[in-house]
Parts: sequence; structure tokens; C-alpha cells
Amino acid sequence: MKNKINIVYQAFTCILFFYSSKTAAQVGFFTAKPSHPLQIDAAKDNGTTPDAIKLSNDVVVDAMGNMGVGVLNPKAKVDLRSTDNKGLVGLGTSTQTPVEAGAGAIRYNTGGFLEYSDGEQWIALPLTPPTKALVNANKSSAQSIGTNSTTYISDWSETVDLGTAPNGDFDPSTGVFTAPRDGFYLVSFNITLANGNIPKNTYMETAIESNRNVENIQIFKTVNSYPAFQAGAVSNYISGNCNAIFNLKTGNTIKFSVKHNISSGRNTLNDGKLNNLSISEL
Repeated sequence: MKNKINIVYQAFTCILFFYSSKTAAQVGFFTAKPSHPLQIDAAKDNGTTPDAIKLSNDVVVDAMGNMGVGVLNPKAKVDLRSTDNKGLVGLGTSTQTPVEAGAGAIRYNTGGFLEYSDGEQWIALPLTPPTKALVNANKSSAQSIGTNSTTYISDWSETVDLGTAPNGDFDPSTGVFTAPRDGFYLVSFNITLANGNIPKNTYMETAIESNRNVENIQIFKTVNSYPAFQAGAVSNYISGNCNAIFNLKTGNTIKFSVKHNISSGRNTLNDGKLNNLSISEL
């Protein structure tokens, strides 16, 4: 009897050893040659040389823990980009609060739209993309620009403002633009000062300024000299322009300024064709 027990024990040990050695390798269900730590051939059709169509019903988990559904080499934690173009995700309804679901959760609303949680509230995903910001404005009124001081340009006349805020994204009276959402914005600014005497060794600085100072250039400036140092004093208009691309967050602002060192103050030219700005959301 003792010998029989020893034989059973030894056989059981061999089975455990064999099983542990197999589980440490790749595991395949309905497929003889799994290509990942786990592979399931749901349709049992892989055979010895599976093609893309046969693999489209497989589920794999790779060594990085990425799951591919119909994808042999997943690139994300869950990858559904199969060749049969059926990589859909079905979302159901949920009674969880946004706090319980956590930020980043998505659910289906029976009203016919999707919602996501920001950790505090359920927010409806827009059915159509928002209209991108676009502003064009000009200035035909005179504004005094003192010497050696930064002056922000105000009292613009809008020609275009696609903003959906109550008064658009740009306030023409203050000359301040407010970003409606996170994104990149292309900004152009041109200004001309009225005719007058221009002493030599004179400069004019045109600037576009943002209040975001993290991961962003806060102020873009262009400096023009009038006239060259060796020239005598002349009388003429002076102008400047500045172009920039800003990476803004929702609520960040942009404003426009001029600075010069002409000994006497100078007004902006009252001609809207030569004083203008544009802002385009990229």
C-alpha cells in the first residue's frame, strides 16, 4: 500500500511540475502556437498560418499588459483597431455619481449622447465640434502713445468675432482677447503712428502679450529703428508689426501694446487700414 501511495505522489508531483512549466510559458486557447503570454482564438480558425482575417477574432495580452481585441500587436492598454473595421466600444448607462465614477469615466445618456466625468460632474460631449476662434479688428481712432512707456492699444472696431461668449472672445473697448479653450492661437498685430518728426536713433516696439507664463513665451516683441543712426532727422509715419503663436489655456488673455522713445508723444494714425489685428485658433 505504501508503494502505491509513493507512486501516486510521484505522479502528482510530475503533473504539477509539468503544469507549472507550461503556465510559465505562453498560453493559448484554441490555438496551438500562441504569440503572446495569452492568446484566445475565439473562432478556432487560426490553423498553422493565420492571416489578418483569422486573427481579427483573437484576443491577446502581451508582456506589457496591453490587450488587443482583433489586434495581434496592441499599442495601447486596450487596442480594438482590427482589420475587419469592427473596433467599436459599446457604452452603457450608469447610475454612479461623477465622484464615484472618477475623472475620465464615460457613459451613455439615454437622451442620445455621451457624457464624461471630470471627477465632480457629468459633462455632455459636444455633438459637433466648437467653432474655432477667429477675430479681426481695426482701429481708426487716435490714441496717445507717450514716450518711453508701454501703452496698451484699446478702442478697436471689430469686423469678425466668431466667439460664442455673450460679447465674443475679444473685447474691442479694452483690446483684450480671452481664449475660449485650450489650444494654439496665431496672432498678428499691425500699428501705425501719425506723421511727425523722427529724431535719429529712435525705435518703436510692438508687442503681443499673454498672461500665461508657464510652458509659453509670455511676450513677443518686434523693434524697428527710425531712421538709421547716420541719417538726419526726418518727418514721416512710423509703424510696427508683430506675429506670434501662443499655447493658451482656457481663460488666458492676449493684449497688444506699443512703446517708443520719440522725445514727444505720438498718436496712433486714424486710419483703420494701417491699424489692425487678427487672432486665429489653430
